[in-house]
Amino acid sequence: MRSAAALSRTPEAGLAAAEAADAAGVALAAAEVAGAQLAVVLATPDHADAAGDLLAAVEARLEPQVLLGAIAQGVIGPGEEVEDGSAVVVWTARLPGSHLEPFRTWSVRPPEGGLAVAGWPDTRPGDLALVLADPYSYPMPEVLGRLGDQRPGHLTVGGMVSGGAGRSRLLLDDRVHEDGAVGVVLRDAEVAPVVSQGCRPVGEPLTITAGERNRILTLGGEPALDRLRAVLAEADETDRLLLQRGGLHVGMVADEVRDDYDTGDFVVRGLLGVDPEQGSLTIGDLARVGRTVQFQVRDANSAHTDLVERLADVGPAAGGLLFSCNGRGQRLFGRRDHDVSVVESRLGVPVAGAFCAGEVGPVGRRSYVHGFTASLAVFGDRRGA
Repeated sequence: MRSAAALSRTPEAGLAAAEAADAAGVALAAAEVAGAQLAVVLATPDHADAAGDLLAAVEARLEPQVLLGAIAQGVIGPGEEVEDGSAVVVWTARLPGSHLEPFRTWSVRPPEGGLAVAGWPDTRPGDLALVLADPYSYPMPEVLGRLGDQRPGHLTVGGMVSGGAGRSRLLLDDRVHEDGAVGVVLRDAEVAPVVSQGCRPVGEPLTITAGERNRILTLGGEPALDRLRAVLAEADETDRLLLQRGGLHVGMVADEVRDDYDTGDFVVRGLLGVDPEQGSLTIGDLARVGRTVQFQVRDANSAHTDLVERLADVGPAAGGLLFSCNGRGQRLFGRRDHDVSVVESRLGVPVAGAFCAGEVGPVGRRSYVHGFTASLAVFGDRRGA
């Protein structure tokens, strides 16, 4: 397998896409690889109205078997994270021996209630679905929940991408879509998902003993708010400051079989509110009775360490796609280019990707929409053209 990536900051969309595609194509040819099977193009919101020009420019230069793309809040290219300003990044790869199945999926909520999803592909164990979804119109958490129940072990990686309300554009081959999701199933491809958390656990794991929809009423038989106050009281000064600055979250254990849990064992959800009268906590997930949770603190140091550790056993790599939370970047680390610098230094190859309003990746045998994570698809160094 071979890949290449390039980024252009040229303000005009079609020209920027052409420059990035040309540079990526030259790099792929330099590796003595004949033709691109997969191309991914990602662009900043100022290019939303010219999404068709992005498609045309990349298609004309690379002629990929599958062309996938989106408008995103920010984009990631080789050595650079563009959190503001104009940019287009193109990533392209040749995947010898692999089968690629593009798909477009959308949802409908019937008048009588419920949720109907159309277009999601039939996957097999060992497949990986790479997906770009509109956060305003596509119920990715519900879709992944159903997949986890029906097809455990089926992996999905990607992100919820948008230029903002009314500026969502999803690209698939020669079409531009304004809602739903687009993706490609990678079959017989050497690709590994990596999910790195931006939070670390504090306090002790607790079991939800009473809950109502997304409200945790009691933890371990005591009011949930009392449990939270105990964690705050026992936290050291550093953690207390982080928690008071809005860094408090709730981690839902993904694999209940284990007896002890570490950073990568949780699906992190936001703490949306507290009710002092009832002593309850409102979270960004269902508060299922019997589920184990642990409070989490958002912390740049632990986010850095976890990313390094998650990449330690990955490789050799030939390419990577990186989907980073829009709450990371400078907001979390206080400097530009943190995630892409760590990933490229560890993998030894250039990567591309986007900043997302939710990152998709597996924890255990199920895939989830995460927050504050860096989710990657790491392509293995399979030789051949």
